[in-house]
Amino acid sequence: MKSPRFYLGLVVLFWGWQVQILWIAVLLAVSFEIARSIKTKFEFEPSDFNKFVDTSTVLLAGAVVIALTIEAQTAFQTILKWLPLVFFPIVCAQEFSSKGKIDTNSFFLIARKSVKIRFYEAKQIDVSYIYSLVCILSAGMANPTGSFYYSFVVFFFVWALWQVRTKRVPLYIWALCMILVAASGYAGHKGIYKTSQAVNRLIMEYYADYYNTNPFKTATGLGEIGELKLSGKILLRVRFEDYIPGQAYLLHNASYNQYNNSYWFARSGFTSITPQKSSTYWQINPDQKNTKKMIIYSRPKQNKAVLSLPAGVVSLSQMSAGGCEKNLLQSVRVEGVPSLIKSVVSYVDNQSYDEAPKEKDYFIPKDELPAIVKITKELALKNKSEKEILDIVKQYFLSQYTYSLDLKGKGIFKTPLENFFYKTKSGHCEFFATATALILRQIKIPARYATGFIAHEYSHLENQLIVRRRDAHAWVKVYINGQWESFDTTPPSFLQMDSLEIKSSLLMDLSSFFGFKLSQLRHETGADLMNRFGLWLLLPLILILFFRLRKSNKIKKVKLQTQSLEEKNSVSHKVSFHLIEEILTQKGFPKYPYETYFLWLERIGHHLQTLDIMAPLQNLLMCHNRYRFSKSGLTKEEMIKFYADIKLISKQLS
Repeated sequence: MKSPRFYLGLVVLFWGWQVQILWIAVLLAVSFEIARSIKTKFEFEPSDFNKFVDTSTVLLAGAVVIALTIEAQTAFQTILKWLPLVFFPIVCAQEFSSKGKIDTNSFFLIARKSVKIRFYEAKQIDVSYIYSLVCILSAGMANPTGSFYYSFVVFFFVWALWQVRTKRVPLYIWALCMILVAASGYAGHKGIYKTSQAVNRLIMEYYADYYNTNPFKTATGLGEIGELKLSGKILLRVRFEDYIPGQAYLLHNASYNQYNNSYWFARSGFTSITPQKSSTYWQINPDQKNTKKMIIYSRPKQNKAVLSLPAGVVSLSQMSAGGCEKNLLQSVRVEGVPSLIKSVVSYVDNQSYDEAPKEKDYFIPKDELPAIVKITKELALKNKSEKEILDIVKQYFLSQYTYSLDLKGKGIFKTPLENFFYKTKSGHCEFFATATALILRQIKIPARYATGFIAHEYSHLENQLIVRRRDAHAWVKVYINGQWESFDTTPPSFLQMDSLEIKSSLLMDLSSFFGFKLSQLRHETGADLMNRFGLWLLLPLILILFFRLRKSNKIKKVKLQTQSLEEKNSVSHKVSFHLIEEILTQKGFPKYPYETYFLWLERIGHHLQTLDIMAPLQNLLMCHNRYRFSKSGLTKEEMIKFYADIKLISKQLS
């Protein structure tokens, strides 16, 4: 079905308008309309169309390669955005061809090479409507939810359907049907958007797992935690000895003490820790009395991991690792670990082991300094006590700013943080933590940027806390009263907002739970049983193997059949109704390809009347069909009679 005049051009212009590359869309639209206007066309051969399809394939591969080199959250959008340009050579070739259609074999490399491999009859198709659908989907990347975009989608679909409407239905009935379909489709439009969000999150989660191969990185940029928050995948399982229902626990992952160009850096080297008492016991900090206990399970990346731990860690036990290191900012990392890491953590939550404040803990970049100075003056923080300062700063962010998962850039401002201060006044925890740290540094209070997770979701299925990707969090470590303390200015409602925005999947949670239990059985329960009862567990297996080997001596020797399967099939083919067909074909009565055996016998039957074999032939044909196509087939006695009759009639015909 050919698209109407100006249809392709307007769809392409709509795409360019929505994705803000209108000048490219104008060139494409003009090309399409010129092709519809001129009378001179080109006689493209199938091989010519193959070249245009190959060009689009190369462009698509290039778009994928480019997308893989940019940020994960924009890779999928980038590919979809440029699809109309990628497939432009194919549609342009169709529009300028004399036939106005494309051979379907051009889209399949195998079908081009050999006629024998084609599984369908080649057809000429018009791809203009398919291309229009690609343009509409690509345009949806810019404005997928609003009624404005949907109204244009309805317009283009109604225009296309108008060309093929039936004359038997009155116009008002047809229009009423279109209105009803458009109204009901709006709900589906929203559902598709939510589905696309879920698919996009899965794609980004895949990219995050695939490309984030270095868990030991010493820098983090504004936006990295926001990427983690776009997934509900379970990462950690935590069991606190003194768990209080409803309480949230901060699990520290890393601290950073230098900020520049929207990146935080950890300027502190790692030192190795030697295991004590046993190969699974690691003394992180000096022993303390009255320590608390918690157990945490996590999974490594490439046998490496940076552990997420509570403040004041004293020791880690029951943790198998090839090596363990920590830095002065209290980041603990391990390597050479199994696929499931178990750590029994002893800690003192009111004790800090972080390095004393240094000059870096007061540093503010020059490009951020004007905004920070202005805000500290507005808050009038001079001559206030440390407690009063913290209360004022926290109240300032609670009253003037809102939490949002949208990843904001810097806009017209020099830095993303300035955009956060002066325009959006909205962001996720990274912006709140960074802004707070720099404000406190401006009034000479040492502050560091901390990242990790917040454990708050209790699973009754597992009887422990579960921590998801969306629970990734950033906060501030502030040095007051001679001690480093955690200070969080992100609005407390962020946990509920994250849960509502990024919903968890019951199926994925169950899959994660069973995977965790299998890993626990393998690395924990199974290993313990083998250590304690390994020899006794192996003894029954050894006995079973011994008796099985004794029985193996009774295996009988058999002579291999010399006749191959192909030879068998050849024999059964010769002694069947096909044998009669071959004889009659040699005598000048061939069966046409479109004929069944019954029609063939009916056509040539009058030539065989003198032999009086038509009735036996028809009986044989019925047996042949039962033998070939019936589930029950023929019995052994019927098969013997069938072969005998075939040979008898073949002899008569010969």
